[in-house]
Parts: sequence; structure tokens; C-alpha cells
Amino acid sequence: MKNRLAPPVRLFLALVLLFAAGVLLGQEPGIGASAAKTSEKEENEKSLFHEHVVVTAVMSPKELKNCSDSLLLVDRPALEFLSASNALAALGGFPGLFVQRSGDFGRSDIDIRGLGQNGRRIAVLVNGRPEKMGLYGCAVTHAFPLDNVERIEVIKGPASVLYGGEAMGGAVNILTRRPERKSESQFQFSYGSFRTSQLNLQQGGKNGRLGYLVTYDRRQSDGHVENADYRGDALTARLDWALAPALELTLQGKYFSGDKHEPGTVEQPLADSWNDYRRGAVDLSLFRNGEGDEWSLRLYRNFGRHLFSDGWDSTDFTNGALARWTTRRLKNNVLLAGGDYRDFGGRSNNFPKGEWRKSEGSLFLHDDWFPSSRFVVSAGLRLQLDSLYGSELCPQAGLVWHATPSLSARLQASKGFRSPQLNELYMFPPANPDLEPERTWNYEAGIDWQATSRWSFQAVAFRMRGSNLIETRPNPDPGNKYIFLNTGRFDFSGIEIGLRARPLDWLEAELSHAYLDPGTQTAGRPGHKWDGTLRFRSRRFDAQLQGQQVNTYFAAANSQRPIPSYFVLNSRLVGRFMRNVDVIVDLNNVLDEEYVIYGEFPGISAGTFVMPGRNASLGLRWRR
Repeated sequence: MKNRLAPPVRLFLALVLLFAAGVLLGQEPGIGASAAKTSEKEENEKSLFHEHVVVTAVMSPKELKNCSDSLLLVDRPALEFLSASNALAALGGFPGLFVQRSGDFGRSDIDIRGLGQNGRRIAVLVNGRPEKMGLYGCAVTHAFPLDNVERIEVIKGPASVLYGGEAMGGAVNILTRRPERKSESQFQFSYGSFRTSQLNLQQGGKNGRLGYLVTYDRRQSDGHVENADYRGDALTARLDWALAPALELTLQGKYFSGDKHEPGTVEQPLADSWNDYRRGAVDLSLFRNGEGDEWSLRLYRNFGRHLFSDGWDSTDFTNGALARWTTRRLKNNVLLAGGDYRDFGGRSNNFPKGEWRKSEGSLFLHDDWFPSSRFVVSAGLRLQLDSLYGSELCPQAGLVWHATPSLSARLQASKGFRSPQLNELYMFPPANPDLEPERTWNYEAGIDWQATSRWSFQAVAFRMRGSNLIETRPNPDPGNKYIFLNTGRFDFSGIEIGLRARPLDWLEAELSHAYLDPGTQTAGRPGHKWDGTLRFRSRRFDAQLQGQQVNTYFAAANSQRPIPSYFVLNSRLVGRFMRNVDVIVDLNNVLDEEYVIYGEFPGISAGTFVMPGRNASLGLRWRR
């Protein structure tokens, strides 16, 4: 590694430099004191605590301040400051979240508080529609472009009461845009280091009862090392039809094709390894939002074909139905009830040749009771029925106490579980049909303090204790070298702290620290992660610096094979030089840090991957 200033010093100096630049630019006419005059309503809307923000990741619309879950909300303005290649990669700079990747393109597998496993232990949804591969139960994480995303909501910690076994570690709900004007268009193109280019086209509109949005996104790159080139194409479409004032029909669809060459790990480089993912999805939903009741019905299908250089060739599907009903007619209560059903499976056209299938259904109930304006008591229960494992009961309970208008405390206890997937049970030689479901209990306590309209502080402490974690182990019986086994208990605990500030109308700052103690399960789970962001806004320029420091990082269990700590600083500048046109300049890994990240991906040996050095891109965005 190159000798440089200590990472905290680098982050501090970088933030000071941007602050100074912001002060100078802030003196432009219309940007200084005169522009700082805002109405009381505008000031309240800028409250960093988002007091009246409504979230939907908890399935029924609910004010953020009344949620006992640990929730993260990333809105569109924040997303537009990020140069991430897909929606899940954009989440790596937030407390409690870490992204395993082999570079800037390809898979971006998110861990929430140490649980992820290529998305198997995390529910990934688009507008509430589950997005999982039928054979592996994982998400193809680079199949979610950022081009049409309005915001992303994350539940940190088990969300199995609402989303079943796939949400053992948490849930990520990607919410897409809905045009508000008669016609809306966007064209964006960028080009940069490693011959990396992006083309994005959008067209949508709203006319009377009908609204639509169609997007196309293409990204391609030669990659930052040999045999790391990438090409991905994504097409999405959405149609909204208001059948009546409170009744809406929505039809959504997407198709993604991604070809990624993989260079392999530092420990085991690969010369000609590639994967070709083709993923599609369609869903039809009916929503009713009445004065006291809300309900929805949804039918959906996910499908795909996967081709790998090692000969793997498979097709898979998931057919599902979801129904939910929310009523506010009970005094001081908001009651949610629903059920879902999924039938999923697939076929391998090469070794191991075969076809596999399973199904599951569930009923769930969740209630929020408001005994007074200062308390929210919540409880939920899910009954899961699995065609292979029978029934599973999953409870949850929480409490929110609004001690003052600006200070809230919350407690929650929740159970999470995950049934073994088809590949773990039947497909490859490590398969083990005797596997038991993974289970975990999560206990957490947090506070949210809105010190002023410009300063807020959040902190949460958690402990997850689980059993039957499924991992690959040497096979004690002759024949296959490895086998999937339930490895016994695991115990994760941690603390997440975040500070957000807007000291000036044109300057925002965020600083967070996440501490995770994964016990012996240390592979790929950083013990300490610091994230800092400084964001400057003006009439003509927006700029952001985002830094991340990772310490106490290992490539194996039991704190073996330590990975060097690293600090990465990224920046983005957006200039508005004419009406409807933005010029976007990205400079990533500003300090040219040499670092590696641990990853464990399909078709590749687990290990460390070399990350890109300093790189830049220049883009143009036109909106109408």
C-alpha cells in the first residue's frame, strides 16, 4: 500500500476543502443570504428527521417516526449524487450495509448487519414485488438499474413477519418513478475511464387517468483489470390506470440482459470466466385507497436464464400472488392483514441435469396500537407453510416512545427464518436434503433525536442470535469433498450511529459509524465501517464528497487472513449551464487507494477482488 496521511485525516481535509469551496461559491448573487430566506413551511419540509415522511417497506403506508423497525430511506435527490452502477451498489455508503463486489460492474451483493449470502438472506423487492431466482433463492443484484428509481427503503434486521423466509436479515424495497406531468423525457450519456459508457433514455407522462414510464439503460466497460469487461441492457415499463378516484390498476414489466467477465480473485485469478444473466419480471396489481381502508391484489411472475463459462445453463421461474388489507376503522389502531403464495423452481440443461420445484404460502397479521400520542405499540405474526418443511410461526413486537416532539426511543424483538433453497437441497454435489431452516432472533433499541431543524442524531444497538446457519463444510463421508451443513449457532451484535446536519441552507453533511461483532463468522464482515458525506447545493452547481473507511476486515472465519484497512473518497460535480441540461463529472477513488474487497459469487471461488484505482467520467443529462 502507498504511504499516505491517516484515513481520518484525509477525510477531514477533504471535507474542509469542499466546505471552503462551498463558502466561496455560496457568495454568488442569489446563493448567499438572500437565497437563504425560506418560509417556515419550507424549513419544516427540510427537517432532517423527515417527521412526516411515509414509508412503504413495512407493507402498509406508515409514518417513519412511528416505526419500531430500523429503517433507511434513500430518496431521489440523494441517489442522483451517487455514481453507482445499480440500485443495490448505491447502498454501500450507509450504516449497517456493506456491498460485496468484484468491481464497479456486475454483482453488488448487499449484506445487512452481516447477513446477505448473495441476497438469499435479504428480501429484494421492486414496488413490493419479490425479485428472487427460483433455483438459488438469490437476487441477480446488478439487474436493478438506477435510472427509474424514485427512492429505496431498507429494513435493517429480520423482516420475516412481512416478507417471509427470504427476509431473514432484512429487506430492500426499490420504488420506481411515476411521472407527474403530461410528458416527461430524459436523455443521459457518459463516458470515462476503462472505456466505460452509459446511455439512458426515458419517456413518460400522465394524462388524465393514465400514466406511463418507459426506460432503457445500457452500461458497458472494459473493466479496471484484464478480463473484467461488462455489458448490461435494461428495459422497464410501467402503466398506471386510475379506474376510479380511489381505485388504480398498475401493470409493470422489465427485462435485463447482462454479460460480465470475471477476473477472479487475488488468490485464484481466472483467464476466461464469464456469466450471462437474462432476467425478466411482470406484475399486475390492483390498489384501493379508501378513507378508512386500503387493499391491494397482485399477481406476478419472475423468470430468467443463466449461462456460465463453466457450462452451467439453467432456466428458472417464480409465480406469485399477494393480497393485503389495511384498516384504520378500529379506534387507535392500524391493522394490516394479508397472505401470499409462491410457486418456484427451474431446470438445469447441463450437469447436474434435472428439474426442481417447491411452493410456499403464508398468512400474516400486524397491528399498530396508539394508546396515546406519545406511544406506538406494534405486534405481528406470520404463519408460513412450506411444501417441504411444513409450518413456521414468526412473531414480532415493538414499542415507540415519543418522549418529546424531538426525541423518540424504540425497542423491537423479531424472529427471522430462511428455508433451504433448491440448490442447497438437491442440485450440486454439496447438496444435503437433510438441511433444516435457518432461524434468528433480533433484539434492538434505538433513539432518534431531532436537535433542531438542522441537526439530527440516530443510534441503535442490536443483537442477533441464530441457529442452523447453512454453510459449506468438508464432507466427513467419502465421495463429495464438500457438503452443505447446518453449522450451529451464531451471535452477531453491533452499534450504528449517525449524525446529519445542514449548518447552512446550501450545505449538508452526514457522518456514520457501524460496529459489527460477528463472533467467529468474520469472513467478509467488516468490524468497523465509517461513512462521511458532504453535499453542497447552489443555483448552478451541486457537489458531493463521499468517503468510506473500513477496518477490522478478514477473508476467513475466526479472524483469519486479515484484509488491509482502506479509505476511499469519491466525488461528483453537477453543473447547470443551460435550461434542462446538466453536466456531470465523477471522480472516484480520488486518492488512488489500492484496496481489495472480499466476495463470494456464483461460479467463482471466494476470496478478495482488486478494486478500481482513480477513475473519472464525464456525462451530459437533458430533461424536459
